[in-house]
Amino acid sequence: MLFVLSLVNGLALASALPKSPRSSHPEGVPLIMFSTDVANGLISTHGAQGSSPVSFSATATYQRDTAVAPQDVDDGFTLAMALNLDAQGLVEVDSIIPTYGNAPLPEEMAVALFLTRIMKQRPDIPVIPGAMAQASQTLHGTSQWFSGANVQIEGANGSFAISCRNSGVEMMYRRLINSHKPITILAIGPLTDVACLLTTSPEIKDKIAEIIILASRLEGKSVSVNGKIVNDFNFRMDPIAGALLLGSEAAREIPIRLITFSLSGQTSQSGDLIEFNSSTLKGPTPATPESQFSLNLLLQSSVPRMQFWESIFGTPQGPFDQYTLTAAVWPELFNCQPALAYIQQCPTPAWSPLYPTDSEGNPTQKPYNAPDNRCMDHGTENGASLSVIAAELVVSLNLNNPGPLIRGITGIDGNIPNLNQRALPVTACTDFASPAARQLFQELLYKYTW
Repeated sequence: MLFVLSLVNGLALASALPKSPRSSHPEGVPLIMFSTDVANGLISTHGAQGSSPVSFSATATYQRDTAVAPQDVDDGFTLAMALNLDAQGLVEVDSIIPTYGNAPLPEEMAVALFLTRIMKQRPDIPVIPGAMAQASQTLHGTSQWFSGANVQIEGANGSFAISCRNSGVEMMYRRLINSHKPITILAIGPLTDVACLLTTSPEIKDKIAEIIILASRLEGKSVSVNGKIVNDFNFRMDPIAGALLLGSEAAREIPIRLITFSLSGQTSQSGDLIEFNSSTLKGPTPATPESQFSLNLLLQSSVPRMQFWESIFGTPQGPFDQYTLTAAVWPELFNCQPALAYIQQCPTPAWSPLYPTDSEGNPTQKPYNAPDNRCMDHGTENGASLSVIAAELVVSLNLNNPGPLIRGITGIDGNIPNLNQRALPVTACTDFASPAARQLFQELLYKYTW
């Protein structure tokens, strides 16, 4: 059942349901704000890719994304869980800012409003749209002025800062500046809006308790599900915004926690799967009309995605975004440690003078997949599928060798700016604290996801 097709019936049913109570929140309860590409129930193209070049043909010409598929459900599971925790006084949800990513923004707004207003009966929580597309197209050469100089992206007067403010970013700023206590931002979609906030309003840094980001890989580690290479979706959707976020003045003073794939990828593997279906998700006891309405919609809308995922990886999809929420409420469940984050650019795009060709000028590789480049998983039999991955967000646990924040060729080969900064100190969550913590994580997800 698609949320967008259930809106009228949902409104009628919701009017007969009891209102979800908002618990009074103890002083120490985290106050959270979501930047999310929620897309439960949508069968669509990825946001910002349905209307922009996203891949190359064998001759390095652009092709448009025409892949329509059931989109991801973990953002919706996370929002539902957060609102259930809110009703129990365990967390306080301040606001929700949908952003493009899993699907185009307009459809995501319909999902976010349905989930918040209809499923969970929470008209008090602002839901305001954020970015409709990435900071700049990474699959073209850097734009230039008539004089030959590059159009600068970074900085207060750069093209990103002067163009990125939208209704969602404006609301993020207002909610933060007027908040009675610092807010934790859960970035579970592309980083465009959070990067815009930090780039354009560095003074807001004292109002942010922490930014928890679902993205990144450990240095030298592959990213795969059941042996199949995957991509770091949230980061690769806007690596330029990711660079500007990590390179912002405010990022050096705000606690930033990265949920690495080494942690978040564990429970989608066949040997350690946390599965969401009618056998594992039961809702509260005793059940109420409201809880059954919400649970049934979450389950029904997730079926196409689970079947799609299973057709590729052999098992249904496990949790991803819920790791960020759990880290905000129960950080002791994870092994998190000081680390350094940097961005590795993946050579070489088709417009670069270094792009390899044969004697007749025909390309001899896929873009971004030079055989010996330093991006993990590139230059192998998986290379063709990674021809759109311009850069990777990497976490190093070696604190003695910070190195630059942006690594690889810049300038002519892409529009990820150099920034001339060192790798950013962050906190990286890489594993569960213990087998018992992993078991408790599963129990919490099953208890509060409905």
